[in-house]
Amino acid sequence: MNNVTAGQGWQRLPNGYDVEVWHGIPVRVSDNVRGLTVPGEVLQEEISALGRLHVSLGDWEPGGLPGEHEARVFVSGREFTEVLRRLALASAALFVERYHKPISAWDVDWDRLEYIRDFNIAREICRLDSAAVDRDEYFGVYAGIMHRESHRLVQSGELRMVAPE
Repeated sequence: MNNVTAGQGWQRLPNGYDVEVWHGIPVRVSDNVRGLTVPGEVLQEEISALGRLHVSLGDWEPGGLPGEHEARVFVSGREFTEVLRRLALASAALFVERYHKPISAWDVDWDRLEYIRDFNIAREICRLDSAAVDRDEYFGVYAGIMHRESHRLVQSGELRMVAPE
């Protein structure tokens, strides 16, 4: 997977806040019990720089620790195709890790199920309602990215393989 999509888990920002990242996509931010002291615009700029995507923040809510605050991170709807691309790369890696082979034309169930799941996740991350994007419009590009990446991953040997299912 390329460097942009390799980011996974919590990452620290220069201001001490943490951002949860899925496949290079920022999805949540925590103030780490520091109090809401960083201006929203500064926080958005730092998160945007981390994921190389334009973001906005949802409402702050209590986090898992006493005194912690968390907010959802949303990616600009203009970057929906990039979010979907990153999810396609991650789905390709998952397939290769599980089945130890590239995705083929016969793996239509994988193509469709992963696409529907990733499409809905991307729509939610970008805060787009179902009428804003046509699900059928993106399938061919998504499947092409996913198949090419699965072939690249098998050829490169860069993934840790798990026991096949």
